[in-house]
Amino acid sequence: MSNFNFTNLKNSNLKVSVSSNSQEEHTHGGRYEGALKDGKKNGFGIFTYSNGTRYIGYWKDNMFHGEGTLSFTNGELYQGNWEEDEMNGYGIYSWPDGERYVGEWKDGSKTGNGIYIWDNGDQFIGLWKEDNREGDGIMIYSDGERIIGTWENDELLNKLV
Repeated sequence: MSNFNFTNLKNSNLKVSVSSNSQEEHTHGGRYEGALKDGKKNGFGIFTYSNGTRYIGYWKDNMFHGEGTLSFTNGELYQGNWEEDEMNGYGIYSWPDGERYVGEWKDGSKTGNGIYIWDNGDQFIGLWKEDNREGDGIMIYSDGERIIGTWENDELLNKLV
């Protein structure tokens, strides 16, 4: 996606404004290419931070909003929904060691139904609240052991099976 060129879209039916200022004001510094409305990032765009982290997706009033992908220079990756710069809705977060979370997010934390897979193959399928296992779920260990139960604040509270 790094070779994407917005200038090729000028003759298309898409309404795209390319930023004339390659250094948009941003607290972390970087470069934005994409749609603008009233001088703000609105619609589809790509922002590359000065440290190399890159967001590709939709914007609303200079904030990540809608579908988008945030790729960190350390190999972490989030693909999913955003609301006002926060991960909200459905999304997938992955780490370079192979761990990943697939599920619901609220205000930047794992909250709702989700699956977490650790790098050793262990998995938790169930409810999350503020990044902790919270509520009913199934813990499946890589050796085949399974625990069905209720979790509170990331600790097994009640083992059902």
